[in-house]
Amino acid sequence: MKDTWRLIDYESFDAATNMALDEAILEAHIAGAVPPTLRFYGWAPPAVSIGYGQKLPEKVRQKIVGRGFDVVRRPTGGRAVLHLDELTYSFVGSGKTLGSSVIESYKKICQALILGFNNLGVDVEIGKGQTADSHMHDCFTATTTADLHYKGKKIVGSAQLRRHDALLQHGSILLCQEQNLMGELLLSRESSSCEEKQRHANLFEITGSVVSALELIPAFKDGFEKTFSIALEPGNLTELEWQKVEELRAKQGLLV
Repeated sequence: MKDTWRLIDYESFDAATNMALDEAILEAHIAGAVPPTLRFYGWAPPAVSIGYGQKLPEKVRQKIVGRGFDVVRRPTGGRAVLHLDELTYSFVGSGKTLGSSVIESYKKICQALILGFNNLGVDVEIGKGQTADSHMHDCFTATTTADLHYKGKKIVGSAQLRRHDALLQHGSILLCQEQNLMGELLLSRESSSCEEKQRHANLFEITGSVVSALELIPAFKDGFEKTFSIALEPGNLTELEWQKVEELRAKQGLLV
């Protein structure tokens, strides 16, 4: 009989709540209170999230906020990600099913995403680079073994946090994001201009169709079920998880 993992229904939250939700699920899983969990979600208002150890110049932060975006620090590493016209996923799990190393766990979760893209008629591949250059602020300007690309252009950026025997991995699946917007937001000088170029791949441009997040999720759900030989059942957050969300939101320094 297949193990049953939890699938959280798609919802949109503000940036601080989204990050608190991911970490609350991780804490509950470490405590043995919940099974491995897959969550897809949106951002309202749209936001820029930065990696746990990333430094963002104050002028840049003010500029992003002035454009109407939230800014939040993720519990995971990596570089800045624009959460607009994209689908965010988070996965919490542990144990041998994810492999014994960071790279192995990235590859296994990426394989689930690859099968999801295949279900949508899109062939993507895992990146080959190990780490992004330290000077890069933008996650989608480099592709590592944690990411997926389509014909050389990044389409999924992912980051991970490992705590005890468990991990949280989340990432951004680009749907129809404007090519130059993130570059414009990250420029520190108002006089600077963003070079016109194709920064990333967009799912809707590849497939030639625009569908809702609710229509996309079954394809990726199937990818996870086949990769891990499990069944994903819809479920809700527990009362204890929601209590942890409130604690994490109140923490000093959650918002940048």
